[in-house]
Amino acid sequence: MLIDTSAGPVSVRTTGSGPPIVLLHANGSDRHDFDAVAPALAASWTVHELDWPGHGDSGPAVDPGACGFAAALPTVLDVLGGGPFVLVGNSVGGFAAIRTAARRSDLVAALVLVDPGGFTPHWAGTTMACRVLGSRAVARHAMRWLPRLTLRNRTEWTAAAVDRAVVASDDPERVAVFAAMWRSFAVPCHDATVDAPVVHAPTLVVWGRRDPVLPWRTDGRRAVRCLPGAQVVTLGCGHQAHLEMPEPFLNAVSRFLRPTHERLVAS
Repeated sequence: MLIDTSAGPVSVRTTGSGPPIVLLHANGSDRHDFDAVAPALAASWTVHELDWPGHGDSGPAVDPGACGFAAALPTVLDVLGGGPFVLVGNSVGGFAAIRTAARRSDLVAALVLVDPGGFTPHWAGTTMACRVLGSRAVARHAMRWLPRLTLRNRTEWTAAAVDRAVVASDDPERVAVFAAMWRSFAVPCHDATVDAPVVHAPTLVVWGRRDPVLPWRTDGRRAVRCLPGAQVVTLGCGHQAHLEMPEPFLNAVSRFLRPTHERLVAS
């Protein structure tokens, strides 16, 4: 399915049966980031795997920024119908999930946030880093080496993600979207601390203790402080627990979502 949004066309692949769960990937990636966990989830859930605009099988991005993607997510969910949805979001996908839960609570049954973006303080150093990574001269190279830096545990799934990043870095349009996304991380609207305190959906925060981009000691602990009542699991991995430690990730998610699944099946 291809859904038109304000940020550009969004490709959605749907598998499984049961209550709906939506998987939201990070910048520069695609829905295949969830290949290690999507089949297991599909045994109990209707799994919707999204490619953000300018990523994977989606069309060109019109508004390639974190806030633009967050604004587009409710449109996708409205078109999919059959909610409320469990949103599983990594990095910018987590930021979009938080904003949607805060501003369209009717669409969200629960959140699983994997090292979500939007909790990094806006100061000179972080702003400069986002601008450097968002420059055309650096972005192509960053697409290639960032996965090697952020994925701290080597698995078949992380190896596949690195290979996909290398292929994507040869596509000028993908590089342009990757760069624009990094620049958008430095703008004032990319601030999850505004929305997180008003999220009332059950929330699980999964954070990699070895994440070098969004460190647990700063961003992770700030996220937990801003998300009242959230359950927290930290794992010995980097930025993408679902790729690096799929079994522990699935165990934590399954335990957390069991009451939500029962409630949605009964409703």
